[in-house]
Amino acid sequence: MIRDMSFTVKLSKLCSSLLVGFFFTLFIGSTSYSQSFKVTGKVFSAEDNSSIEFATIKLLNPADSSLLRAMYAEADGSFAFDEVECEQSFILKISHIGFESKYFPSFISNNCENADFGNILLELDKTLNLEEVKVKAQIDVLKAGIDKKVYNVGEDISVKGGTANDVLNRLPSVEVDEDGGVTLRGDGSVIILINGRPSSLSGGNGKTLLDALPAGSIERVEIVTNPSARYDPDGTSGIINIVLKKNKLKGFNGSLSSNLGTGDIENGNIYEGNISLNYRNDKLNIFTSYNGRSYRGYRNKFSDIYENFSDGSLQHLDQNRIGTDLNISQAFRSGLDLNLSQFHKLGIYSNISLGRRERTGDLWNSIYNQNEERTALWNRTSYDPKTRTNMDFGLNYEWIFAKERGKLQFNVNQSFGDEDIRGYYAEYYYTPDSLMSGEDSVSQRLHNIESNDINSAQLDVEYILPSINARIETGAKSIIRSQSVNTYSESFDHIINKYVEDTIANFDYNYDERIFSLYGIFGQQIDKFKYQAGLRAEKAYQIPNLVSDTLRIENDYFNLFPSAHLKYAVNDKNEFGLSYSRRISRARAGQLNPFTNYADPFNLRRGNPYLQPEYIHSFDLAYLYESKKFSMSTSIYYRRSKGVISRIKEFYDNNTSAVTYQNLNNTNALGTEWVFMFKPYSFWRTTASFNGNMVEYLTDIQGLSNTTGFYMKAKVNSTFEFWNKTGSLQVSYGYNGPRITVQGIVQRIGTLDFAFEKKFFDGDLSLGFRVSDLLNQQAFYMDITRDNINQQAYYKWMSRRIFVTARYKFGKVEVKGTNTAGPPSSNGAD
Repeated sequence: MIRDMSFTVKLSKLCSSLLVGFFFTLFIGSTSYSQSFKVTGKVFSAEDNSSIEFATIKLLNPADSSLLRAMYAEADGSFAFDEVECEQSFILKISHIGFESKYFPSFISNNCENADFGNILLELDKTLNLEEVKVKAQIDVLKAGIDKKVYNVGEDISVKGGTANDVLNRLPSVEVDEDGGVTLRGDGSVIILINGRPSSLSGGNGKTLLDALPAGSIERVEIVTNPSARYDPDGTSGIINIVLKKNKLKGFNGSLSSNLGTGDIENGNIYEGNISLNYRNDKLNIFTSYNGRSYRGYRNKFSDIYENFSDGSLQHLDQNRIGTDLNISQAFRSGLDLNLSQFHKLGIYSNISLGRRERTGDLWNSIYNQNEERTALWNRTSYDPKTRTNMDFGLNYEWIFAKERGKLQFNVNQSFGDEDIRGYYAEYYYTPDSLMSGEDSVSQRLHNIESNDINSAQLDVEYILPSINARIETGAKSIIRSQSVNTYSESFDHIINKYVEDTIANFDYNYDERIFSLYGIFGQQIDKFKYQAGLRAEKAYQIPNLVSDTLRIENDYFNLFPSAHLKYAVNDKNEFGLSYSRRISRARAGQLNPFTNYADPFNLRRGNPYLQPEYIHSFDLAYLYESKKFSMSTSIYYRRSKGVISRIKEFYDNNTSAVTYQNLNNTNALGTEWVFMFKPYSFWRTTASFNGNMVEYLTDIQGLSNTTGFYMKAKVNSTFEFWNKTGSLQVSYGYNGPRITVQGIVQRIGTLDFAFEKKFFDGDLSLGFRVSDLLNQQAFYMDITRDNINQQAYYKWMSRRIFVTARYKFGKVEVKGTNTAGPPSSNGAD
């Protein structure tokens, strides 16, 4: 019987999580009250006394000019800041496009009386031609800091019409393989977050579903390679956080976009459409969006397996698969941000993703002897349709302490993921000279139900100690994950003329994971020197439950994860950093599942329920140089890992093989990463990156030997702007060298991409054209060896396409680069 998830149980989990957050918010909100006053005024043009709607009003801290509050003026030029704390002094700044900014000296209301600044006149900026004024703050595609890299997806026109996997492949030191597996700095143990939180889209049963996330829905991607104790310690190489878009403009705004991609086979097209709507005022922000995408292409595989026998003979298995791939997805997103008061903010959001994927395969298998004479021939066809549903719901609360002494943040998130996977397979046997044999064909049907439910709750508190220029952070987090796989397989019996159950291939598997953690951080700045030390304590439970075999294995462990960060700013342009963190890589549910997947009888998959966590010591020495036209970020890193979880391929005498997982002794990785950004002219900017590392694998597993190898990866992205910056031309190229594994090498071959975009109507309409993988060379290659068996495989999918893109923005005038006071972001981590 196929076990299905109860919607009632899921709904009760979601309601209980949101109720906890709601009552917590009410409690916190009711405990804070302080005396306050109101700041008001009106902004007019000194030229014609007309009111200036959308003038930017800021309250600045007199001590360091940092932002306290901000808002836009209303249609009549009026503004009003409610609940300004009585003891708070501020500088009032008024600014608008085409006008000279006006400042008012430091002000404090000692008697807590309302402050009305009356009518404020702004003078025209005589240095500007108002007919040509439009704010277009330049945002770099990549911002490389000393401890974090931020990739702004909206500035990269070469990924329009793509997916999250295409975006990740643009990032320095990041690589995505043919199965959606992500590596960072050459290591596959990396944690993928969406909006700073675990999601069923970012991982389940050892696989990601990021090909279901359109690139157009992503605002930016953040990479943290040596996170502090505030972050989860999972992942050998660090954290990748995908932040989804949310409009931040005041008033009613929206956008429409579409992308059409063509392929080189019949019906090999991509269709994508997107609509987003947003309404914001001083009290609330409401946003919603929809994205639909249809992808059709091919996925081919060519494999050769050579086996040497003790008598000196050789056998060669030649496999050639031609297949099609159809992927249709829909994504709905909505949310509400609410300013409860000056110090209290609340956010609620939901993400729903629906998908259907259909793959077909036509696999021909031939066995040859040492004389390259064919001794066996058979054909296997496959049809693999699946549907999926992913839902994320969350609540965010923020309490900003008075006098800018810090903040408290509370987040709760519930994610549901379900997949219904079916497979229909048939095998037909031939004589070596390609004639149909008299042997009965094989017909197999497979039905898989998989679920991946994640609940996470996090409380973070930050307190500032201005007297010693220090900061204290503390917090707690829980992650509760439940996954299940229920597989039913049956084969056709020619004797009784009906399908019968494959008892050896059927199983019911559950996986539960519970992680509870506390952390504390202390940081201080002394002149040009900054330091930070933190400790995270964690209790974790991993429970693979082999329901079919009544075997339940409980792994529980307690760990301490220290971290330390040092920074020294030589001057405004030069900064050095040194960091250390202890990290962990936990086996995923699919890696712990011992049942064998027989979907492809010659390429089996099974997990290992006795895998232990992998522990890592990570060191990073970094240097950052920034100037107006050139910046450079470089680092030297070293990782020592113990009990490394590795993917191992086993080969058997009957020509079958199986992918499984084992713990190796140790690995050592020493590498360097460089990111360069050139802006020699206002119309030309280039980003180039390089990562190279030497990896040493130490193992005592039979049939495997110690291995050492070098891996390198380089990317370059160059953009030219012309026609008064209304036209853009972008060229991108990526090179991925062979990556060493414990059994051989794997390599994803890079691409050359070309993109062009033209803006019309002051940028409200954009039309674009791009070509992905111009040389049609993107592919995946591997060469692995175990004992006397060697396999070489080559994977190729439809990668060269021509895209036509269009986007139209409507609503209030856009004012980019203005920092407004608003509710906490529902779409990102700090």
